[in-house]
Order: sequence, then C-alpha cells, then structure tokens
Amino acid sequence: MGKLPNTLKATSQLTPKQRKFVDLYVENYGKPGFSKAQCVRDAGYNPKRDNGAAEIGSRLLNPNLNPHVVRYFEKRMNRELAFYEKNKLRSYKQYDRMREGAIDKSQYNAAINAETKIGQMAGFFVNRTEVQHSSLEGMSREQLEKRLSELERKIGDHKEIIDVTPESEVIDSGSTEDSTD
Repeated sequence: MGKLPNTLKATSQLTPKQRKFVDLYVENYGKPGFSKAQCVRDAGYNPKRDNGAAEIGSRLLNPNLNPHVVRYFEKRMNRELAFYEKNKLRSYKQYDRMREGAIDKSQYNAAINAETKIGQMAGFFVNRTEVQHSSLEGMSREQLEKRLSELERKIGDHKEIIDVTPESEVIDSGSTEDSTD
C-alpha cells in the first residue's frame, strides 16, 4: 500500500516514532532542557544536520504537513490539561507536602509561600490592585474646578505669560468687496 496523503490519515495511522515524539513532548512540556529537538532525538529520529532535529519537530507539529500528528498532539494535550484542571486536590496536597518539608528543614519563608499558595487556591486571599487616574478624564467636575483653581494660584503674577488675547482687533482680509460709490 502506498503512502497516503496527509489529509486522509487518521491518528491511528501514526508511526511509532511520531506517536513517541508526541507522547514525550506532551509529558515533558514546559520542563527546562526539553524541546521539540530533544523529543525528536529521544523518539528515535536520526537527523542528518545540526539543527535537523528542530526542523523535524517543527514539521511534525505543522498542521499543513502532518495534520494527523497535530490532531493526536491536541488530543493528548487536552487530556493532560483536563487532568490538571480537574484535580485541584492533587495541587493542594503537593503544596502541603512542600510546606511540611520546608518546616522540617526550618525553611520558614518557603513554608509561608506554600501556605500562601494553598490559601490563594482556596480563595482565602484575593489580589486587589487599585488604580488611581491622575488624568483629567477620571476627575469629577468639582475635582476639575479645584485643580484649575490650584493651578491659577500657582501661576499667580505670571498670568501674562500665557495670555493669548490679541492686543488689536483682527481685520478680515478675506473679503474682496469694493465699496465704490
């Protein structure tokens, strides 16, 4: 049987290397030192060039070139995300173990941080940020009038510096009518 077009392949038709690459990439996602290139090498691919592993990894996760691999990656990633999103008890227990370990080693700052994270997850602590607008748009009419009078007092005797009223009357030079009697 010949090679099927990429668009007709199902996720069940992944090669063992493709499946292993995706499994390794999802399991190690976000860990330092693990990249697509490292997962490509660990899956058994033998790149010919120095940056060949990175190229293979990019091609494998390119939806235009390997949609069946990308579909399997998305399924695996969604399964992994669902596990961590639904299992808050696991996170509570993990932070609790870290807190206890820190207390045993007399690392009280780490213990406090772990306890704070537990409290944040439980909703005991809420991060609130107050934003103060010092621009004119955020002020009420009374605040604007008060600010304007403060500025006028500061200017004091120097009002003529910003006085823009003309000293003579402006003559309209745009009219072209002749008054000949």
